Amino acid sequence: MSAPTMKSTSVLTEHLQYPAVSLVDDIINAVNELMYKCTAAMERYLLDKSVIEGIDYSDEIKVGVAKLETLLENSVDKNFDKLELYVLRNVLSIPQDLLDANAFRLAYQRDLRIVDKTEQENSVRDIHDKIHQIELAMQLHRKLTAQIKSTKLVQSKIQNFKKLLIQLFECREPEMQEVFRSLKPLDDSIRLITTQLKQLYVESQEYASTEHIESLSWRVQAHNASLKSRATYINYKTKIILDTVNKTESNSTNTTRTSLEPSMAPSSCNIEDPDFESLDAVLTCPEGS
Repeated sequence: MSAPTMKSTSVLTEHLQYPAVSLVDDIINAVNELMYKCTAAMERYLLDKSVIEGIDYSDEIKVGVAKLETLLENSVDKNFDKLELYVLRNVLSIPQDLLDANAFRLAYQRDLRIVDKTEQENSVRDIHDKIHQIELAMQLHRKLTAQIKSTKLVQSKIQNFKKLLIQLFECREPEMQEVFRSLKPLDDSIRLITTQLKQLYVESQEYASTEHIESLSWRVQAHNASLKSRATYINYKTKIILDTVNKTESNSTNTTRTSLEPSMAPSSCNIEDPDFESLDAVLTCPEGS
């Protein structure tokens, strides 16, 4: 199998929650620890038997144990390097075709759902709406904070004004008591004015109530409308009668002038008075005739 790639190593590390090579390192460290324990036990045993026929071989034993330990370390490293390569290539590895197919789903990807472009756009739109709502809420918060500050300022002013009023009504100072005594006649005057205003109001309701004024207003409007319609009718009839009279006079004048001879023509022309009886009859006729 091919060597592990960076992608397979990262996926395997995320899945196992630790690097894959650390597993092999733990195995090598465990073997080395056992090997060190064996050499240490061998050295203790040989040192206990280091005196032979009166000759002490402790130095030779220590040198020999150290050389043996070095040989064992080299052997362990050489063989476990092969084990590391085998494990990383064949055991702790992910095939490339599975990586290309995205067949692995990690623990934090279990509830992950792939959405299409429309849902992504809707999500982005919802996020923008939420951001806009947050901005509006922050603006409202700033306005409310400013309103609270102004309200507290007004409240403090009202409290100070209340204290001043309490001090004023308690009237503990001699000057204020003198002022209140001087204002007592004003109370009687206010009562008298109030009584007179009530009487005027009652009288105005009796003779000039709202209903009476509205009734008079309607009557005046109706009378004005009646006068306007009657005057229009009279002007129209008067114009017709005057036009008729003028035409009659013109025709009679032309006839007279044609029949008279030049020698018999009068020196001045006397126009007969028009007949205003019909005009008077029109002027005196009732409305709507």
